[in-house]
Amino acid sequence: GPKKTVQYLNELSQKFGNCHDNAHLAGRYAFEVYDEQSFKLCGAECHSGCYHGATEAYFRDHGTENLSENLNLLCGSELNGFFTHQCIHGIGHGLMAWTSYDLPDALKSCDLLKERQDSCWTGVFMENIVGGLSKEEVDKGGDADHFTKYLSDDPQFPCTDVEEKYKNACYFLQTDRMLRLAGGDYRNFKKVSEGCLMVEKSYQQSCFESMGRTVGGAYPKSAIGAIAACYNAPKGLPRIGCLNGAVQNTLWDPTGQDDALAFCSMLSDKEEKDSCYNTIFSRAKEVFTSVDDLKSFCYKAESQYQNICPNTLSMAK
Repeated sequence: GPKKTVQYLNELSQKFGNCHDNAHLAGRYAFEVYDEQSFKLCGAECHSGCYHGATEAYFRDHGTENLSENLNLLCGSELNGFFTHQCIHGIGHGLMAWTSYDLPDALKSCDLLKERQDSCWTGVFMENIVGGLSKEEVDKGGDADHFTKYLSDDPQFPCTDVEEKYKNACYFLQTDRMLRLAGGDYRNFKKVSEGCLMVEKSYQQSCFESMGRTVGGAYPKSAIGAIAACYNAPKGLPRIGCLNGAVQNTLWDPTGQDDALAFCSMLSDKEEKDSCYNTIFSRAKEVFTSVDDLKSFCYKAESQYQNICPNTLSMAK
């Protein structure tokens, strides 16, 4: 079934790299076999790709009719805040594919939701970048069904052209595009940092957090590499934003707990380390389903940070 499939894909990713795209495929197949039950059967491994693929298949079959009313069907109430966000983010991926990569139409469809619209917007912008193809790429033999008019050589496009309410969500994904325009070389995070510094001041922090998410994808099993990449960001809030984005990328499910703890332990700057531990402890209370597992995770941390655990545990349900 879907859950064991994505668990196995996650195991394979330790050797063969990112499993998110393959988990998308698993989600699409899951919907074909299990229909609406697939949303309860998918697991969160591989950055929730199974949820994303299932929602893409849902919109292929059902369109957006009664979208808001069907939200509980797609993203059931038994999900906590973190997984609800991921599920609705997947809806954004699905809407982008369903609208044939018409970004404005997909964003307006997200607006039909009564809540968590921003989670949906991020899915739209991510799908535009990772799933969409420019005219040049299509002309070279790429999938015409994935053609998008909303990619260009401008590292800030389309964020500069969307309505104000969408901009924060756009910049939170834009560094994937910035890195690709810099040649896709992981050594080019200096250019990504420079790109974020050119963003409007009010959106710069979102851009640096996006840089961290991109860094985490580039160095999925190398805290040393990820930290070094984030050190291309200026010291202070930009660098902290990058480090927080990178460490969150390690903790999408319990299998990443040791990587997340190792990441924080390697930081020497107190402000950066404090923020790192606060970030993973906050994420952990949603990733772990039992208080005992959460407590075990927290007490693996460096001793001077274990005093944060009771505050985290008090929020666990």
